[in-house]
Amino acid sequence: MFEEKGYKLIDLNLGFEDLVIKTFEECIRLNNIQKRIDNGVSIPCYGVYMEYLTAVIHREYLTSIIEKETDLKLIPTYSYIRKYFQGSVLDYHTDRNPCEISLSYCISGPEWEIGMGDNIVKTKIGNGVIYKGCEISHGRAKPSSGEVIQVFSHWVISDGAKSNSAYDDGKNKEFYRKMPSKPKWQTAETFDISDKGVKF
Repeated sequence: MFEEKGYKLIDLNLGFEDLVIKTFEECIRLNNIQKRIDNGVSIPCYGVYMEYLTAVIHREYLTSIIEKETDLKLIPTYSYIRKYFQGSVLDYHTDRNPCEISLSYCISGPEWEIGMGDNIVKTKIGNGVIYKGCEISHGRAKPSSGEVIQVFSHWVISDGAKSNSAYDDGKNKEFYRKMPSKPKWQTAETFDISDKGVKF
């Protein structure tokens, strides 16, 4: 379906949604981020580029999920999180090169229609839409009925024409390539407190 239509609605429900909301709101508070008109959104909103938790989720969880859903080998570029307010609409648009494959994932708020070309799908908490961001014109013409928080994650196809935009034209390369190492947990035999005659 994805290759044919250029978009696909999926269920995620990763279980991190409440924590993402809290860290996003804390980021806004600590950094004194102000509402602003953001990329075609009709009402000033909050937006954060590469908020740390959403970026980690992008790197550690979403990339492998979206690769399976699209049957593509992907390189991450960046993540973004935005809070829309009641009455917001989003102008139809296509995205820049680092958004070759995109995911818009709803983590808070009411169901809301998003247009994908001539088609309409609805996003609600726990689901998202994967789409070809540079090819398909997308937007939200119907005003939101309440506050909505969406997480956006973006990729390029590893052997595709836009692969030179990997890591958002290289800006995020160190973050995405620095995968955390697995902790080396010590075994019970490791700890020996000889002077106390206790062995763990």
